[in-house]
Amino acid sequence: MNRFFCFRRQLPFGINHNVLSFLLIGAILFTLFFNTAFAQTEVQNLAVVLNALDKDDWDITSSLSIIDLDEPNLNLAVDREVISIGGVPSDILIHGHHAYISNFDWLSLPSHDSILIVNLERREIVGVITLPSGVYPQSLALVNSNKMYVTCDNSHQVHVINIGSRSVSKIITDPSFNKTTGITILNGKAYVTNPAWEWDAEAGRSIYHQSTVSVIDTETDSVVKTIAMPINAGSILNDSESTVIVKTTGNYNDISGELVFIDTTTDEIIKTIDLQMTPGSFAINSQKQLFIQGGWLNRGLLIYDVPSQDWIRDKDNTLEEFAGGSGMTFGDDGNLYITKPDWTGGGMSTMLVMGPDETLVSTYQLGHGTDEVALAQIVPRNEDVNDDGFIDIKDLVLVAQDFGKTGPGLVGDVNEDGEVNILDLVKVAQHF
Repeated sequence: MNRFFCFRRQLPFGINHNVLSFLLIGAILFTLFFNTAFAQTEVQNLAVVLNALDKDDWDITSSLSIIDLDEPNLNLAVDREVISIGGVPSDILIHGHHAYISNFDWLSLPSHDSILIVNLERREIVGVITLPSGVYPQSLALVNSNKMYVTCDNSHQVHVINIGSRSVSKIITDPSFNKTTGITILNGKAYVTNPAWEWDAEAGRSIYHQSTVSVIDTETDSVVKTIAMPINAGSILNDSESTVIVKTTGNYNDISGELVFIDTTTDEIIKTIDLQMTPGSFAINSQKQLFIQGGWLNRGLLIYDVPSQDWIRDKDNTLEEFAGGSGMTFGDDGNLYITKPDWTGGGMSTMLVMGPDETLVSTYQLGHGTDEVALAQIVPRNEDVNDDGFIDIKDLVLVAQDFGKTGPGLVGDVNEDGEVNILDLVKVAQHF
């Protein structure tokens, strides 16, 4: 009874409730009878790359490149700089057919800090989540289908994003936060790195304080533990089961980087490895093998096997062909996708694809300063009529408002056949 009452309250006054209920029931029944025929949908396999170089003097603006990984012609596969971003894009998160991009512009006063929302099917910006000026958003992590965390290093905070309303619903603060940067979520907890550095203008160098990892209960949005880390803990990921792995970079001089392994059942450090170098980016595959960029003096990829706690390739036996990567991520096919930036403005940035056998599969020519990369499997989502990232009763209402109408450009014409009828309702009902 209460559920029905809430359902009615969401409907616009111009819609007859009995008519809408009839249409919904009809759509569901129609779907049950013809589900197989309607379920055949083409999936787009995409790589989405942030081009982070932004220099007015060179007439270069940070942007997004989108790569069709199923297109055999590598030139035709790439849409270079298809979406202009501007400012400093720092991370990308894929959620359904949307890409969320954290972005700030530290040169503007006030700075324009935000999370851009890109519809990957239509390849256009469809929304902006505005953040307070000067927070400098960094890393994004999905808590659930309607909740996202974003670390903000300049304000030493974690902002909670309501995806549906496209707004900040809460700001998490804690004494342990110090330059909040990396984040990963596992088993109901978020692990946030605090590199704890500050720029000493007089000395002309960075000063490093005690680095930590803050553990946040994602139900209460509160910090439940702080774990001390070696100097400059920045990047963090997990093995999808019970282990969180932190990469520290040291001070880029006499203190080298380390790998720190945390057991998420106890939130205690179970192992620390001195890398004896300054590491670059890292990623983990389904076999729980860590792939680590070796940095300046040890160019190439190192590989560490987490289950056996042993090196497959150490700093003296790197995969040199894949050196210099900025962003890295694994696909379901076992391939490793590596962005190699050209920061000179020469336009020689690329994305390499390395196969599971450690061979080069393909090389894509991209925009300027390729940085973060994410993979997306995009199913056509015309059913998301209001383009809010969800397919729900609101979309059905919009279709029902146009029911029976014909002509071009109708909002409710989901299948784009020029008329709004039961078939459009079926497409929405299928993806509820």
